[in-house]
Amino acid sequence: MRYLLLFSLFLSTNGLFAQMTPTYDDILIPMRDGLFLEADIYIPAGVDSAEVVLIQTPYNKDFYIWSLPMGVGMNVDTQPFIWVIVDWRGFYGSLPAAIAQPNRGEDGYDVCEWITEQLWHKDRIGTWGPSALGGVQYNLARENHPNHTCAVPLVAHAHQSYDAYFYGGVLEKARLEQLDALGYGLSPVILANTYYSSVWQFSESSTWFAPDIKIPTLQIGGWYDHNIDKMMDVYASSRTDAGAAVLDQQWLLVGPWVHGGSGAAYVGSAIQGELSYANAEFKSDTMAWDFLQYYLLDTPNNWQNTDFITYYETGLDQWATSNATSIESPTTDVLYLNASNQLVSGNAIGSTTFVSDPSNPSPTIGGATLNSALDQGPYDQISLESRNDIITFSTGELSQDVTVSGRITIDIYVESDQEDCDISVRLVDVYPDNRNMLITDGIARMRFRNGYTQADETFMSPGNVYTRQIELPFTNFTWLAGHKIKIYIGGNNASRYDVNLQNGGTMYTASDTNVANITVHHNALYPSSITLPGSNSFLGSDDLENIRLGVYPNPAKETLKIDTDLTLENIKIIDLSGRIIQTHEVSLESIEIGNLKSGVYLIRVSDGIRTIERRFVKL
Repeated sequence: MRYLLLFSLFLSTNGLFAQMTPTYDDILIPMRDGLFLEADIYIPAGVDSAEVVLIQTPYNKDFYIWSLPMGVGMNVDTQPFIWVIVDWRGFYGSLPAAIAQPNRGEDGYDVCEWITEQLWHKDRIGTWGPSALGGVQYNLARENHPNHTCAVPLVAHAHQSYDAYFYGGVLEKARLEQLDALGYGLSPVILANTYYSSVWQFSESSTWFAPDIKIPTLQIGGWYDHNIDKMMDVYASSRTDAGAAVLDQQWLLVGPWVHGGSGAAYVGSAIQGELSYANAEFKSDTMAWDFLQYYLLDTPNNWQNTDFITYYETGLDQWATSNATSIESPTTDVLYLNASNQLVSGNAIGSTTFVSDPSNPSPTIGGATLNSALDQGPYDQISLESRNDIITFSTGELSQDVTVSGRITIDIYVESDQEDCDISVRLVDVYPDNRNMLITDGIARMRFRNGYTQADETFMSPGNVYTRQIELPFTNFTWLAGHKIKIYIGGNNASRYDVNLQNGGTMYTASDTNVANITVHHNALYPSSITLPGSNSFLGSDDLENIRLGVYPNPAKETLKIDTDLTLENIKIIDLSGRIIQTHEVSLESIEIGNLKSGVYLIRVSDGIRTIERRFVKL
């Protein structure tokens, strides 16, 4: 949103846009410490008094002269609310009020007190805003101002937790850099506390706001937003721990949206990354508008009968509702990593090795990012398959739809020739046209496999196998029949996440880097697996087209062995450009590949009826 407003500002300087004039401009609102916050007020023409929508922003209130949110645009006079937009203490117009440790909740309370004293205010105040503008609403809610009637936080949760910055123990570097660029200055504090400690315990306990909610809320999130995992927990808690009088007045809307702030995609837009969701456009605006009208104006719009959770079933591309506290599936299905890049319901076979080079990390391609240099949302990951630092595992083509709702986990058995490494996982939907569209991703640092305190830190020894669980953020997704479930496994995801130097030394310091050879084991002794929250019992049956085709060793140097139930009629080796390199018209148990150049290839086998492909790496 911030960047769209900047673009509008640029166009306006060239005479392409007009601007609004606030009814009251740069008003100084007194705080309890004698300092002032600066605000703009927009009052519809001919209105003597009205209810207020309050927005508290660190991104410059002046941007709203180009457009008010929720579809109002410049049409202030044709809507019923008075808009009060305030710069945060220490930002833009409120810069002179900067102090070392501001209490945003108390500042919001004092703004509400000032509003209630104005002749143009009736008696109710609703709040709205995304990201930081959403998080600050929880701070205000804790103060329990008698006129704060309802809140609409978007893509926000306000919980300052260790895992919000160190996902799986890995710093989300690009997001922290973006927050610094926006003026928050968090890096010194975050990088001084890279282990879980009493500092994080205090931060987490003091910023868990769900029990402090005493007003109705409409919490709005996006499946491609980095905050969605924590938001799902905050919402579930608000349904059980909020004030007793409002337990049945907590709503959640989750769409197929990114966080916003970079590029054309934002909460409520149709285009998200490389996909488009026309039936999700403006849903966040229309529901927020109905919510605010109901609670601020007593509009008889039947809002009280709205189901508690409205969520977009990504993949099916349709809306669904629920009155449960959570839409997480209580049951799970398990698939095992297998030889030749398979996800199967049966026994795991073999192991697969890849290289992780910190000087050439695998790149971030979309996802739940927050940085102006990175794309946001669903993007095709297929280009990663030409690298030697990525391995993939996928099902065959699905004969039925597969739906998941909740947190997907990957339990992986890892061996490395270095003391430390990261394991990144990207979950994709493979389309029939071979697009590999990102759904969600996660990462975990091996030194933290026993916990995140400094005392928990344990390094790896060559020759030993270690287990690590990577939990992916809460998601709701359906793979359609004819598609494939697929995971990409690597050692990094840069520049979204910090790149592990793999030397076992101090984290987040300049130092030498070590190349790691990482082996993922997937056999009877070490059965690496992925657990899907859902009820897709057919995944354990032949309906998955789960035909056994093992290709090993992988990577291979001279000989590639084939293990399959099929009676083969032909075998083809194909490079990534689609060129056929070798053809064998007989059934073989092994193929000589010593003459191939190093790189990534496909082996395609057929029994005359069915054709199956597997990926392998030639050393």
